[in-house]
Amino acid sequence: MPLSNKKLTTEEKIEKSRQYEEDMKRIRERLADIRESKKKLDSEIAEELERAELVTNQTVGKMFRGKMKENLPLEKYGEIIDFMFMHEDCVEFIAEVIAKYKQKQEKAKLAETAHEEKTA
Repeated sequence: MPLSNKKLTTEEKIEKSRQYEEDMKRIRERLADIRESKKKLDSEIAEELERAELVTNQTVGKMFRGKMKENLPLEKYGEIIDFMFMHEDCVEFIAEVIAKYKQKQEKAKLAETAHEEKTA
């Protein structure tokens, strides 16, 4: 596609301008379709992540309630959990578990990266 239109006749320039306009219209429509598809996909992703988090929370809740001898109302479980997070030994233990988990994740990531580099 030449950048200069000086050698074209007026009619050819009009036709070319009309063609450009049609091309731009198709591109705008395609872009609108892509935006709409992206919005739907992002919405589906958010819903799936929310469902996954609910399942995880339910599992954690069941595990916690399974350790209790009594069946308590939700606010009482909240009081117990709040107290646990105020207890210094419990907070330290949680920090240790998190640190060990992060170290394990980092080692796995480094091992995966090293394996990818060897195979590349």
